[in-house]
Order: sequence, then C-alpha cells, then structure tokens
Amino acid sequence: MKKFIPALIALFFICMQAFAKDDSDWSKRDNAVAVLGGIRFDAAFLNFIKTGAPGTVSTQTPGCAVGGLVNIRFNKWIGIQPELNLNFKQTVFGWEQNVGKMQSFGIEVPIYVMGRLDIFRNHHIFLGLGPYTEFSCYARWMTGDRNVDLLEIKENGTPMIQDTQSGFGAIIGYEFGNGLSVDISYRLCCFNILQPNTSQGVALFPQTISLGLAYIFCSR
Repeated sequence: MKKFIPALIALFFICMQAFAKDDSDWSKRDNAVAVLGGIRFDAAFLNFIKTGAPGTVSTQTPGCAVGGLVNIRFNKWIGIQPELNLNFKQTVFGWEQNVGKMQSFGIEVPIYVMGRLDIFRNHHIFLGLGPYTEFSCYARWMTGDRNVDLLEIKENGTPMIQDTQSGFGAIIGYEFGNGLSVDISYRLCCFNILQPNTSQGVALFPQTISLGLAYIFCSR
C-alpha cells in the first residue's frame, strides 16, 4: 500500500497540471465538456461515531488538509469532481480516565457528482455527493505515558485499525466568478475501522467536517 501511494499522488497531479488549461469559450456552450484543475485547503475536524463503547470520549479537534482537484463539467449544471488530499487529523479519544489524543496522516480520495446553480455574473452555488476512500500512512494514540502505533503489524499479521477507510461524503459551497470558492463538507466512514480481532464488540466510524477554500484554474 505505501509503495502505491507516491505513484497515485504523482499521477493525480500530472493529470491536474494537464487539465489546468484555458477554455475561455466553454461558458458560452451549454453542452460543452470542460476539464479544469484546481487546488484546495481544508480545516478538518475529526471524531468517531461509536457503538458498543459506553463511557468513551471522542471530541472533534482541528486538523488540516491540502490537495488538488479535477473539475469535469459536462455542461453548466452537472459534472464530477475527483480530489486527492493529503490530510492531518486528530481527535481527543479514550475511555473515561484513560483519554488521549489520536493523530493520523493519510491520503483521501473523494469523487463527487456535482450540481451547480447559477446566481449572477458567473457566481455559483454547488452541491456534491459521492464516495471517498482514505489511505492511512500514520496513526497513533498518545497519552501521558503511552504512544501506541495503531498501524503496527501485530503477531497475528494485522494492525489495530484498518489502513483503508471508505464511505460517503457531501459538499456544498459557493464559487465566485474568478474561480475561488468556499465550502463545507462532511464525510462518514461506513465500516468499522477496528480490526475484528481487536474490536471486542466495539465499532468506530470516523466522521469528518471540513471547511474548505479552493481555486479552480480558468473557471467560468
């Protein structure tokens, strides 16, 4: 998995650079397809939905993400938007008197089906829905006297948590006429991230709320 991640990043940004081109006449053609590249920065807040875990604490704590996007517009109103974001997330997590901080670093790949509504002078409101997958490169849980590597391979051949998470997300935002946009997004993992042999009846489903700032090159 870790050998695959650098190749995925390189391929995505090569594609983004190739697609970040001027398409000045596209906005005049209702049914034209445009492929545009962009960059984004997010403030991300992570915590867990928990089942079978009475007395647990999970507090949303700020992190950040930076990455790129490819905005494929089939016409003025609908398109798709794959993204590749490098993220650093953290949350206060634990059980009553044994609370620590969980930190993670990973690569997140959401793919949104996007709808856009014209407001005025090339300003738009947009809404996106779609799946996402996150690949964890680093994850630790830390207290005053413990520092646990959650991705360390144990004797049974598995780490404490899954190194890949998948779920669904939604994004809504406002795009200005110059390609700059602001948005808020929500992503929920649909699978328990604890390995079956370590869960002991507990299930953790990561959820993230992000406040984003993006710029799409040559947007119309």
